Amino acid sequence: MSDENSEQIDGPEPEDLAGDLIEVLLDGFDLDGDIETGTDEDEIVRVRVVGGDNDALIGEGGKTINAIQYLVAHTLTRRTGHHRTVVDVGDYRDRREAALKALAGRAAAEAIEHSEEIELDAMNPAERRIVHMELKEIGGVESRSEGEEPHRRIVVVPGEDD
Repeated sequence: MSDENSEQIDGPEPEDLAGDLIEVLLDGFDLDGDIETGTDEDEIVRVRVVGGDNDALIGEGGKTINAIQYLVAHTLTRRTGHHRTVVDVGDYRDRREAALKALAGRAAAEAIEHSEEIELDAMNPAERRIVHMELKEIGGVESRSEGEEPHRRIVVVPGEDD
């Protein structure tokens, strides 16, 4: 079968396939959780797992949930041509975004107060984007990413005095 027509493959809707994949994963690891799926206004397939053993699905530093999201997104792309997917467990993504924004605020304040560059820990591309956007909103600092994946990190630099 050719990939050039992958968006026209007959079969389950992307959100249904995503839910089925998560269900197989939960069953395979003997984990509990209710699965909610949907597609938002930006055509992003969103899968939420509520209840059950959230820690096992999130993993240390979000590594497990990120791996699950990668596998689901990759499968959806191959099977349906749909490539924008977010998998969330117990509202982890919202909590992580809030924590990253708070981190950006602390790093900006420290960079300004001490007039020095602040290097943050390595983050995945989605997390770096959240931090860069928050730093832009805060103002008074600039940011750049340095390093190679998976060790790429943000450096927060005090803004230029005018």
